[in-house]
Amino acid sequence: MLISDIAVSAGIQIIVGIGLQTLEFNTTVAEIHNGCVYAEPIFQQEKMLGFGTKGLVLSLVVTDAEAGRAWQFSNIKIRNIKTSEDKLFHEISCKTEGRALNRRGACRVWLGEPGVAMVGKASKPFDVTIKDISLTGIAFICSADEEVPMGSVVHLTFMDEELKAKFDLSAIVVRCFDMERARMLYGCKLNHESNALGKYINEKQREKLRAARYSKVVSVQETENKKRR
Repeated sequence: MLISDIAVSAGIQIIVGIGLQTLEFNTTVAEIHNGCVYAEPIFQQEKMLGFGTKGLVLSLVVTDAEAGRAWQFSNIKIRNIKTSEDKLFHEISCKTEGRALNRRGACRVWLGEPGVAMVGKASKPFDVTIKDISLTGIAFICSADEEVPMGSVVHLTFMDEELKAKFDLSAIVVRCFDMERARMLYGCKLNHESNALGKYINEKQREKLRAARYSKVVSVQETENKKRR
């Protein structure tokens, strides 16, 4: 799939990776011109957002929510333009084809971090616990009173204080489970993969390995101490 194959009016996400952090900005395809996507401008504090800062890792994701599929375009270039008719756009180009996101075989790590979720764009945010995460999926727990329909797009935000990593992610709800104490567990497919998330997951895995090694050393020392008594 080429970036020029994305349909006009399709919703897209611009994913910005900054170190261990990842940010997501939603917009809509206004036009396809000369093999580039012309996206509706994103504003912050009444200023059009720019993506020209050095060190940013940029990608674009387009999702078919009904089919539960997504395509990711990596190493995209974005420049802000104004047409002769004084219309503003983000011109997005990509030299490589987009790829269907692989939803299988991803290593999952337990988190247990507090977070905030919002179903769609207009709903009220509610508190959740991020149970675990992988490069392609995420699971969260919330009160059974919250309405989270199957197939809905959920926006999840959480912060790992220890690693100083903040994530703002969107995902499609694909399964749910009843839990005790009037709680629900939701499993979701992430709408995009990112280098920042991959680095974070790798660091969490290293944490677990260090903790396991330390526990083993302590256990050996305790055994040796018992033998000496």
